[in-house]
Amino acid sequence: MKLNTLKHICKNEWFVITCLALLKLLLHLLTYDNFELHRDAYLYYAQSEHLAWGYVAVPPGIAFVGKIATLLFGNSTFGLRFLPALAGSLNVLIIGMAVREIGGKRMAIVLASLAYLLSPSYLHVNALFQPVSFNHFFWLLTCYLALKMIHRDNPRIWLWIGLTFGLGFLNKYAIVFLYAALAPALLITKYRYLYASRYFWMAMVMGLVIISPNLFWQYQNNWPVLHHMAELRETQLVHVKLTDFILEQFLMNMQAVLIWMGALAGLLFLKKEKAFRLFGYTFLFVVVLLMLGSGKSYYTLGIYPILFILGAVFIEKYTTKYRTIVAGVLIGFMMVSLYVSLSFDGIPLTTFEKTQRPGAFRWEDGVYHDIPQDMADMTGWREIGETVSALYTTLSPEAQADCDIFCYQYGQAGAVMFYGKEAHVPQPISFSSSFVFWAPDSISCQKMIWVHSDLGNDIDPDQLLPEFFKKVELHHTIENPWFRENGTKIYLCEFPTVSFKMFYQNRIQELKGNFR
Repeated sequence: MKLNTLKHICKNEWFVITCLALLKLLLHLLTYDNFELHRDAYLYYAQSEHLAWGYVAVPPGIAFVGKIATLLFGNSTFGLRFLPALAGSLNVLIIGMAVREIGGKRMAIVLASLAYLLSPSYLHVNALFQPVSFNHFFWLLTCYLALKMIHRDNPRIWLWIGLTFGLGFLNKYAIVFLYAALAPALLITKYRYLYASRYFWMAMVMGLVIISPNLFWQYQNNWPVLHHMAELRETQLVHVKLTDFILEQFLMNMQAVLIWMGALAGLLFLKKEKAFRLFGYTFLFVVVLLMLGSGKSYYTLGIYPILFILGAVFIEKYTTKYRTIVAGVLIGFMMVSLYVSLSFDGIPLTTFEKTQRPGAFRWEDGVYHDIPQDMADMTGWREIGETVSALYTTLSPEAQADCDIFCYQYGQAGAVMFYGKEAHVPQPISFSSSFVFWAPDSISCQKMIWVHSDLGNDIDPDQLLPEFFKKVELHHTIENPWFRENGTKIYLCEFPTVSFKMFYQNRIQELKGNFR
């Protein structure tokens, strides 16, 4: 009797969905400390210490999430990685729910969920404390709600879509690409009548109300996001190649290429699946929009899970006789593909040594390096933060009160904040990203801990700093071959010169002037 009960439980679809979601979460909980936090995570942590309705590069959502994480778990790597991992786990739940919504059974649930769970791209993304983790959640939730709306012919679901858009926009502006693709896709299908519903217009108003505080903040500060996008286009997007963009669409989710390509083919060409063709069009429109805008290849990742869902359901539907064999082959292929991918970019499951390949990885600057850029951005920060914190605590209380900290990059500044909080290290000064908003208009302290960086900076600090300070002492040099900013130097400087005070005042006024 007990054995039969156990078999019945294991056959239950909700039990299967829950187990797969928990497996996704467990994978991240077991690997959360394999790498340090990413450079950008330290910026988002810093923003959580300065809550506002907007920042230079992102909306306020990630700062709010960071504040929740630190309130629950303190300043810890685990805390900042738990919620992105949870978002990935929730995505597995939504995938299972979507499969059930359109009649898929256990096989389709398992295939669609494993296509996501065994994807190196989503394992990577959900290991990062960044808006992108939650962006994928809002993209998938939108697609699920749209699927549910057309399947049930229930226009009331527009209200949930409006709420999802508003919250997704406050997390990452990139959700606009999904809605810009979904809107015309819906218009050219038989479901265009849904636009005539009063619930659509109510959802529009709801979404605008939710995002209006951020839009007003952008307006008040001279639209910082436009400055950021212009800089991004000049420094990163200019290096995006169309051929690489297309090739990487296949490589990012190679483990499930048969599932998502099968879904796309079925949606576009099978008359029996015309009811869901909306999502085939949406996928194509997303890809085209990002190609035209020179977007990075991974910007499309949010749209693939809906293809996993539909592809898995199609496979279950059309392979009745050989269903078990097909499922076994596809799952085996996913596992082998994940194993192979660990040699190329297996965050968080691999190591620097296993991934290193001379000149194999093209970074956003267009230059080839030995390890992926994200890996190079996930080490070295602890040493910077702890070194600055230790140096600061060696000063007398009087000297601490008369000491500033200057960092070239926001990653350095955020790391100093993160690792120096218990030592009550003061807010670092930086000319980078949102730190501009928090920097003082002038320098008055007689001591400064100066964190230099060679990244994008050809100034020799040993020549520059003696012009800025009367006394300069090199305290520490970061020696980490994997670190993107290897060679970073940390100085203790005293007695700033008039030329430095003038330089600082003019520079910070210039930077702040961009946002007034």
